[in-house]
Amino acid sequence: MAYWIFQGNPKHFPIDDYLRNNSIINWSVRQKHYIDEIQVGDKVFIWRSDGGEKNTGGIVALCEIHSKPYTEKDDIKVDLRLFEFRLKEEEGMLLRYKLKELPETMNLQIFKMTQGTNYRLLDEEFNRLKKYWDSPNLLIEKTQLSKVERFLGIFKEEATEWYKERADNLYKTHHFFEEFKKPEHLKNMNWEDVQELGEHINSYRMAIAKKRALGNMNAPIEKYQKSFFYLVHGEEPLDIRIQNFLTNKKYQLFGFGISVVSELVGNVFPEKYCYYNQRDKVALENILELVPSYTRGDTFATKFMKFHETLKENQIVEKYLEIVGKQTELPIYYEIDQFFSYIFENFGKKGNLVSIEKDEQKYWLLSAGEANFLWNNFLKNEQISIGWKELGNLKKYSSKREITEALKEINQLNYNPNNDALANYQFCFEMKAGDYVFIKKGKKQIIGYGKIVSDYQFDPNKEFHHSIRDVEWLQIGEWDVSSEPLSTKTLTDITPYHDFVERLLEIVVPKNESFYQMPDDNITGNVIKEDTFDEEQILSEIFMSGNEIQDILETLDYKNNIILQGPPGVGKTFLAKRLAYLHMGRKGDENIEMIQFHQSYSYEEFIRGYKPNGEGNFILKDGVFYSFSKKACESPEENFYMIIDEINRGNLSKIFGEVMMLIEADKRGKKYAVKLAYSEGEESFYIPKNLFLIGTMNTADRSLALVDYALRRRFSFISIEPGFHTVSFKEYLENKGISKGFIEKLVASVTDINQEIINDTVHLGKGYEIGHSYFCPNVEKVEDEQNWYDRIIRLEIAPLLREYWFDQEEKVNELLARLQ
Repeated sequence: MAYWIFQGNPKHFPIDDYLRNNSIINWSVRQKHYIDEIQVGDKVFIWRSDGGEKNTGGIVALCEIHSKPYTEKDDIKVDLRLFEFRLKEEEGMLLRYKLKELPETMNLQIFKMTQGTNYRLLDEEFNRLKKYWDSPNLLIEKTQLSKVERFLGIFKEEATEWYKERADNLYKTHHFFEEFKKPEHLKNMNWEDVQELGEHINSYRMAIAKKRALGNMNAPIEKYQKSFFYLVHGEEPLDIRIQNFLTNKKYQLFGFGISVVSELVGNVFPEKYCYYNQRDKVALENILELVPSYTRGDTFATKFMKFHETLKENQIVEKYLEIVGKQTELPIYYEIDQFFSYIFENFGKKGNLVSIEKDEQKYWLLSAGEANFLWNNFLKNEQISIGWKELGNLKKYSSKREITEALKEINQLNYNPNNDALANYQFCFEMKAGDYVFIKKGKKQIIGYGKIVSDYQFDPNKEFHHSIRDVEWLQIGEWDVSSEPLSTKTLTDITPYHDFVERLLEIVVPKNESFYQMPDDNITGNVIKEDTFDEEQILSEIFMSGNEIQDILETLDYKNNIILQGPPGVGKTFLAKRLAYLHMGRKGDENIEMIQFHQSYSYEEFIRGYKPNGEGNFILKDGVFYSFSKKACESPEENFYMIIDEINRGNLSKIFGEVMMLIEADKRGKKYAVKLAYSEGEESFYIPKNLFLIGTMNTADRSLALVDYALRRRFSFISIEPGFHTVSFKEYLENKGISKGFIEKLVASVTDINQEIINDTVHLGKGYEIGHSYFCPNVEKVEDEQNWYDRIIRLEIAPLLREYWFDQEEKVNELLARLQ
């Protein structure tokens, strides 16, 4: 038996009335990979989405599958026998927002991919929901507990199994440090004793980090002896010893940074101190929402102490002992750290917030192994996978370079296996749910095409590969693509090769086939079309308010032409495309054309002109704007959007020519048609009313002249500012695994620097601020927040500030010090 959630939206379908008036109900099956899994007798919860009325959604009915899936009017449906329905909380419905607050239900798939119709439930997920459905008051009682108590409660259920898998390593680590910290051992230890630290400190799990710090001595052994003895047995208070160990040249050791020291102190004094690494910080600050009272300028040692003060103030140890109970004979803070690790691993990601970087659906080309031996496995399990089992869980690597180093060390290679490393990195960190994948057979055949429907997973129990992703197979067969030679690499991102992707789609996907059509009848009108795009979605992807977005949309309606202007790194191009999606109400690129102006861009490229052909003759060719305008004319019921990136980089009068007049909102339409400089006979040209222009302009580009006044009059200019102050930016970084305290420090520091930039009204000003996208990581998780931040400051922000104040070195150094 399988278990399901089927979702309905009251905006599109009167779900309440339908449940009241029918004992047998039918429902669409939109996730086609579930068709063969749905069986008569399966239990189904009906989930009513909020549908525009906040905090009204949740589980409103319990049903059972009454028929096998069947086709009706090109829609796949299934009949459900209704057992019971409850449409209000007082009747016993389970409210969505309360389920989302509980650890045991907050990770339901419906919270991560909200636009679906059919969701598979794990047995334990169904059992928990059924427990609350049978006893609705239990859900209310649970939501009244503190967050700490809720998470301790769920950890209690899994603590026995959790420690069973980890206890041996914990005891070994504890025993090692009990011997390591003895005064006589520290005074007389040799280099091999120092190297053995690498086997017991998680921060050295990367081969390259361990090699740099512990491969060869970076100082005389006497310094290691003296430094460790001082850290463990020094007479000064611990916070002073920690800070000296990190920053005082007398004690400082290469490769022993804050992450390592956090674990050293936690292992040496486990009865008094917990680890203070990123996992523990994210668990306490982001998940349990207990943020220590950090202040700007706090040293690492000060923050370490404040972290532990917060643990004491909130009685974490006492509540752990009361709810979970002592599970091992280890010191208590080993168990507290394990509790933090548990909630970090299981609840550290708050859903699928979209990166401010490129988040477009990507297309991938994947091999199914030598001689295609993995293809049947791919089909059977509805998964794709990638090899290199020796690498283990790919999430433990933070960069392609680390994977390269690991492959070199594991396989004893004398060269850099860059392609192999890239394939693993992309499979884990760049591929994502919503992307599409072609499966290749050799260099001349495609045998499968599917949609990726899960995040990266690591399963060491899999027979072949351990790194996997779930896939919904859309097409299975054999297609000859010998005219399109395929890459020999295991995994290739083919997204940038638009024409190649289009040709593959034409070969593999039948014309006019849609996998997510809206239903024709009102019964199954509960499905939201998968490419819809509304204000809620754009606000989850950008760092602006709803009022700001509405102002921009109204301006676009009124003026037809807008320019988004702002400093580098505020996401102008990203926003431009989202505005187009929102304005037309759906996410699709067929009605959007993106180009970039540059100083040699011409009228002939943009509008029309004579160009040489392959025979050496000149022929009249339509430019990109001319062709796009004609396309918009042919579909007057739809909107079209041309996005012009870096619009101020071109010679605008030269590029637009006589079309300059036509772009005005009141000069649109056939009655304002003009004859172009290059035209045939009596042919004329006009811009339709359904074509909108969205330009972007970098206000910090001092090498360019001001925008042509004639063009300025025809556009509305909208200033886009850095989004550091927004709640969504902070939530975005939390979703990347960065602790709240660190986020507050980042925001305060960069805001301070931006104020200095604004105050310099002679050379700089508001248009030169540092944008938020500098701090939008393009990885799923930031494993070491301090290293990530330091790298951005060193390689991106510092050069920018030195360019801004190229003749004021002292000022730049002082500003960089503020960012530390």
